[in-house]
Amino acid sequence: MGNIVLLDELTINKIAAGEVVDRPASIVKELIENSIDAKATNITIEIRSGGIKYIKIIDNGVGFASDDVELAFERHATSKIRKEEDLSAITSMGFRGEALASIAAISKVTLTTKNINENVGTKVQVEAGNIVSKEEIAANTGTIIEIRDVFYNVPARFKFLKKDYTEAGYIEDVVTRIALANPNVSFKYINNGKVVISTSGNGNLKATIYDIFGKEIYNNVIKLDYEYEQIKINGMLGLPTISRSTRMHQFTYINSRYIKDKTISSAIDRACEQKYAINKFPFIVLNVSLNPAHIDVNVHPAKLEVKFDDESKVFDAVYYAVKSALENYNKDTSPFTNIKKAQSVENVERVNQISKDLLNNGVIKSDYNNTKKYDFGSISSNVSNTSNSLNEEQKVEDKYEINTKTDIITENEIVNNEKNDVNDILEIKEETNINQNKEEVGEELGVNVQIEDVNNEEKEPLIYKYIGQVFDTYIIIQIKDIMYIIDQHAAHERLLFEQIKKEYYSKEKQTQLLLIPTLVELTTKEMDVVKNNLDMFEKAGFMIDIFGDNAIKISGVPNIGYDIEYKSMFKDIIDELLGANKTQNTEKEFRFLATLACKAAVKGKMKLDEKEQIALIDEMVKLDNPFTCPHGRPTAYEISKYEIERKFLRK
Repeated sequence: MGNIVLLDELTINKIAAGEVVDRPASIVKELIENSIDAKATNITIEIRSGGIKYIKIIDNGVGFASDDVELAFERHATSKIRKEEDLSAITSMGFRGEALASIAAISKVTLTTKNINENVGTKVQVEAGNIVSKEEIAANTGTIIEIRDVFYNVPARFKFLKKDYTEAGYIEDVVTRIALANPNVSFKYINNGKVVISTSGNGNLKATIYDIFGKEIYNNVIKLDYEYEQIKINGMLGLPTISRSTRMHQFTYINSRYIKDKTISSAIDRACEQKYAINKFPFIVLNVSLNPAHIDVNVHPAKLEVKFDDESKVFDAVYYAVKSALENYNKDTSPFTNIKKAQSVENVERVNQISKDLLNNGVIKSDYNNTKKYDFGSISSNVSNTSNSLNEEQKVEDKYEINTKTDIITENEIVNNEKNDVNDILEIKEETNINQNKEEVGEELGVNVQIEDVNNEEKEPLIYKYIGQVFDTYIIIQIKDIMYIIDQHAAHERLLFEQIKKEYYSKEKQTQLLLIPTLVELTTKEMDVVKNNLDMFEKAGFMIDIFGDNAIKISGVPNIGYDIEYKSMFKDIIDELLGANKTQNTEKEFRFLATLACKAAVKGKMKLDEKEQIALIDEMVKLDNPFTCPHGRPTAYEISKYEIERKFLRK
């Protein structure tokens, strides 16, 4: 006689239940998703003893039809799909018809419901998958499901449950994820009589974030709104100030279904790699909306994984959504935005403005065209040059202001010097009122223009003012009513990174030959890293020769222009490559270049003179991304005049 037998239905149900329900949190997830599919706008979740002893879900959805109540507890009974073809376009949260049957198989269930189209409700009691009682009852439209004694008849599963507070934590995670995906639904989560989560359900995702996470995260998130190749990305992204060392605050969804996907996670990481500190992950709530026909959600019992028919499109959509949001935010809020705008104004615009006021108002003073060049390595700068005729108070205020030498500019000088750019000067009407125009003079960014009238009023230039340095590390500048503290190492690191990256991908290599070659002894593992990445070192400007089994000779180094201990830097780069050994080549290159820039940059407490500090700032603010160093640390910190006055009780 053979050994294979058919299992009885009770055993089958218990085994199948294990695929869907592995702990109380799984029950809560399945039941909440059913409520959402039933178009509920208010959902209350109440638990006791971590959900092991008691779970109650109340919703105001459309409710079960009385004829469907018993059938709902059968396996693979569902109202979501009808035939195989429906699996290719699933829009509901549930679709397999397993949840209620699996839950009823391992617990005691009481279901009270009233359909929106019926006058009387229905109440059923189910134990171990069997319907014990069914009766009509007065009830409000919607559904109430009560679950008692989870796994009471499956002791093998029951013994693996955690302590009550741990299981309650898992349930809180489930409610949080679903609430973030459904800001238009009001959720209330009650644990042992205490309200843990309560959301408004007003449809505002940011308000939902406030309800769940509080003020700090609410104040440090920016909006995601992007569309690419018919893939829409929406959500909220946390700024680096609230980043975490784990992914615990990353919530990713496909068509509002919570999932875990490597493609999406990789795209987020890539977009954030230069904006956040290494090993820090952003807070993010990200929903990918796309045609259900392009995904398969039927690949995991808990529906946590999906398959895309084109992963690269999803990657690109998420990557550009996150990257553009960060870049736009940085440009809007960066301490360097005004300076970058000032430097982008062409001379012709400045001259036209000056010329207009010259013809209308008389003599004009300008400080825009007298500069002096200094070198900071490969960095050029415009440095202050004060007049000896200024009184001491003016010297203190203007000493470190960019381009402060003042000249008288006449109409003839402007026409002669910029005749091609000021053809419209003669067309300007002479009757322009001097009092109306004097407030406009100098408003062009980077131009300090003043009108010599009776009051000799001056217009404050919209450029930064260098103040000084503290602790031989932090450079202080002022823009209007805000003071900025700039980390010289982070700023120089970003500047060098962009310079080194440009040369790395160019055909002409800038290599500095060493008078005395440096010999570096390596371990076998380190030697393998060098051999496997020899092209990378050479592209960066290193000249390396293998010198025996465990040593190399460095005869040329990148032409960065600073006195660097290259032997130590070389080993640091190897250590970084060891940590990135299994990553993609682009990430290895990024880590390589970032480490090279970090080790070559000026350090904290490295004394820079006044001209070098100003030169560093001048060059840094010209970059497209001066906001963080390559490792994600901010280059500047701002303090407003209002904040300072509050500290001194002036406000």
